[in-house]
Parts: sequence; structure tokens; C-alpha cells
Amino acid sequence: MIRLLFFLACLVLAAPSATLAQRAATPAPTLKPSFFTTYTYLTYDILDKSSGPTPIAAKGVGGTLTLSPNGTYQKHLQLANAGTTMSFDQTGRFTFSGDQISFSYTDKKGQPRTDQGSFRLRNNLLTLTIQGFPAGNYSTYTLRAQ
Repeated sequence: MIRLLFFLACLVLAAPSATLAQRAATPAPTLKPSFFTTYTYLTYDILDKSSGPTPIAAKGVGGTLTLSPNGTYQKHLQLANAGTTMSFDQTGRFTFSGDQISFSYTDKKGQPRTDQGSFRLRNNLLTLTIQGFPAGNYSTYTLRAQ
């Protein structure tokens, strides 16, 4: 009888340990959005202080931005303008550190150019705020990861 009680006590004490070990062996899956992916443009706002203190929303925003792990990017932005669609295509390199990002490319005149700003990626939404000219002006893009 004492052996049976000892055996049952050992089973009761061992059961929680086995259950905890089993739970620890199977970690819960975590889904993290990858920064390196293709995004779809949702909005584009421009703050031009000479026009006023409020950003102006561009109309008919569309297109994609692809950020590759090797530091290259492809931008295909479309905007509606007076019944037509304007396209802005750009390829180049990007770098980022902390919440700062830079896009380097060659403009239509063959001149090297770099746009700098900040970014935030939250819930598959990428917000880019790019410094404009003159100082104090900026553009804000909102994109969704595909």
C-alpha cells in the first residue's frame, strides 16, 4: 500500500513537469512582416510650406515599391492628373539605419541624387517621410506590404 501511494505521488508530481516540458518544446509561431518585400502605394501627401501649413493629398495614387535584401529598390508610382496618369519609375539603392532611410538613384538628366527621410513599418503598413526642398518641405507615402 505504501508503495502504491508513493508511486501515485510520483506520477502526480511528474505530470506537471512533463506537461510544461512539452509546452516549452513547441514554441508559439510568430509572424513578423519582412521589411524586404513589395509594397503598394496607398497615399501620397506633399507639404509645400509656400502653399500653406497643411499637406496636400495627391489624387489617384497607385503603383508599387520593391525593397530587396541586397539594397536595391524599384519604384513605380502613378498619380492621376487632369484626366491622365503620370508615372514615376525609378531604380536605385537604399540604405537604412534606425528609422532613417536614403534612396540613391540617377535622375532623368543622368545626375546622381539621394532622397533622405524616415520610415516606420507597423502592421504591414510602411510610412515613408522624405525630406523636400527647400528645407522644411516633405512628402509622406503610405504603402501596404503585398
